[in-house]
Amino acid sequence: MRLADFICAGAQKSGTTWLYAQLCRHPQVFMRTKELNFFYRELPLSWYAEQFSGAANGQRCGDISPNYAAFAGLAENIFRACPTALIIHLLRDPVERAFSQWKMARHLGNIPPEIPFIQAFRDNLQYMRRRGEYSAILEEYVRFYPLGERLAVFWYNDIRIRPAGLLREIMTFLDVDWEWKSADLHAIVAPSPAQSVISSRDAVEVAAYYAPFDRRLCSLLGVATLPWSTNPPDFSVNW
Repeated sequence: MRLADFICAGAQKSGTTWLYAQLCRHPQVFMRTKELNFFYRELPLSWYAEQFSGAANGQRCGDISPNYAAFAGLAENIFRACPTALIIHLLRDPVERAFSQWKMARHLGNIPPEIPFIQAFRDNLQYMRRRGEYSAILEEYVRFYPLGERLAVFWYNDIRIRPAGLLREIMTFLDVDWEWKSADLHAIVAPSPAQSVISSRDAVEVAAYYAPFDRRLCSLLGVATLPWSTNPPDFSVNW
């Protein structure tokens, strides 16, 4: 059975739709649709294989499902089925990411409109708080997929400031033609449904919650700072 050769596990609202829009056009990549969401559902492995049945010889089969970073234990499920897969994590300022998710969830009706952002965050609605606990999520994945070998972390900020370079790095990691050019690098694929801005009080509380996770992430990745430590957040785009 053909299964996924690479999996982008998240994070939600961190550029996964942009990445899908780029890679689904690459001649050496096969993705029938975004967000297969297989590994936390009760579906047979044959269903998952069917999603890649149209792949040609030489194409890399991909699964971009940001919910794979929402639930504990999924890394092991993925490894059991796809032990040789390459794993991608796209990460964004967790405060910015949570606020973007809240706006999307209210727009879709998944969070009642009367529930303010900070309450939704405190209550972990739609796994809002969990999705930004990047170090905890990555620690689950690196148990099965060695960091720098079968797992790579990329940054949402690079979509805005150096999209061509980011895409080239991802294509190199996936071992597909990195010289292929995308015609839509700068397309905003999911405009924000609302232009509201997070309050400074809420931003301080959420940043304080994520501070220990960010410190652990720096240690895990061997870096001194994270992109959101030096760049101002942008709450206007969902990607």
